[in-house]
Amino acid sequence: MKMKTTLAAALILVAACSRQEVRERTDDAKQKVAEVTGFAAPLGQRDDPKQREQQRFDERWRNLRSFRQQQAQRAARQAGQAQQQAAVNLKFVTGAKETFKDLNVPAINAAPISVPITGDVTGPSVVKTQVYLDRLHFSVGVLDGRWGRNSAIATWWFQRSRDLEPTGAVDEPTFRRLAAEAGAGETIVAHPLTEEDVQGPFVKLPEDVYEKAKLDCLCYESLTEKLAETFHSSAEFLAILNPGVNLDLMKAGDSLNVPNVRAQTPKGTQPDIAKIVVSIQGNTLSAYNAAGDLVFHAPTTLGNKYDPSPSETTEVARVAEDPWFHYQPKLFAEVDDDKPEANLKPGPNSPVGVIWTALKKPHFGIHGTDDPDSIGYASSHGCVRLTNWDALEVGRRVAPGVPVEFLDTRAEKE
Repeated sequence: MKMKTTLAAALILVAACSRQEVRERTDDAKQKVAEVTGFAAPLGQRDDPKQREQQRFDERWRNLRSFRQQQAQRAARQAGQAQQQAAVNLKFVTGAKETFKDLNVPAINAAPISVPITGDVTGPSVVKTQVYLDRLHFSVGVLDGRWGRNSAIATWWFQRSRDLEPTGAVDEPTFRRLAAEAGAGETIVAHPLTEEDVQGPFVKLPEDVYEKAKLDCLCYESLTEKLAETFHSSAEFLAILNPGVNLDLMKAGDSLNVPNVRAQTPKGTQPDIAKIVVSIQGNTLSAYNAAGDLVFHAPTTLGNKYDPSPSETTEVARVAEDPWFHYQPKLFAEVDDDKPEANLKPGPNSPVGVIWTALKKPHFGIHGTDDPDSIGYASSHGCVRLTNWDALEVGRRVAPGVPVEFLDTRAEKE
């Protein structure tokens, strides 16, 4: 998170869900003209964990237009095709009750797969599925070893893309296919921490936006938070995998048990995403290559006040990593318009996360978040929000001009 300044001009990258401004400022003492491009967005209310829990098993996504369309397309393609069989040495059981209690990492990796995986279940079978999906770029958002809507939808899309029966529940053929394509192997591994893994700075973030504007960066608040995001996990799940360990006190060279997730897409990657489709009511983003193959899927959160027409399609305009956030009170119904504006510096705890993919639809973009646990569930404000790691993957795999289509809008009847 670096900021480059010169005496001549300062370029501040900011983003807007609802408004974008370009203004000129003059500093008579040190500089002539500074051009400021600002991203500004309503911060919204914090996620309600009770509401999120109610939504976790909401199955209405199955009736949305985007899912029904894909079902019909799969049926047409499946005719005359034989399903690929995965020759992976796996042990399956049926209906076994699972838990992480008293299980160490070898026991988690060696546990048989209990199928079907559906409903309110937690345990090794779930986390293995979540890790394999993540490694195949079918993100479930935050890995926590507990089944729910994000995992079910990612499974549905994987099944549909492989011409398996798309149910959203994991059966033996689905898990065998996942394991075969993901390379099987251990899903929980011991990771020796590097200097980069444990590097700060870590800051205590105030609630007040003007106090945040005084900070040098909207950094992680703790090493635990950074490690959780690095390995696509909740802090609580990392604690389960590392009992008795104070994650905040870990240092380079220490061994940490972590989910064996996909590597982060590096900068400079050749863009391969040719089209993005967002289901607003389904809270999903799906990306396709030029051949029409689904190459990335992730849960997303969209603001309730955003309501595009059913045929809405726009394009990627540009991508900015480590964006500044331009706080504008007039964009917030709950804030007096006469309050001063503020510029918040970049960081993973920025309201727009670590990357902003601007769309040509005015005042709208795809970006990260400071609250990964909320992704995939309804919220009161916001653009197309992803976890920081998913937002980075999308931003690094697209180029300006990629079409972005919105389906299942709030104007459509379920």
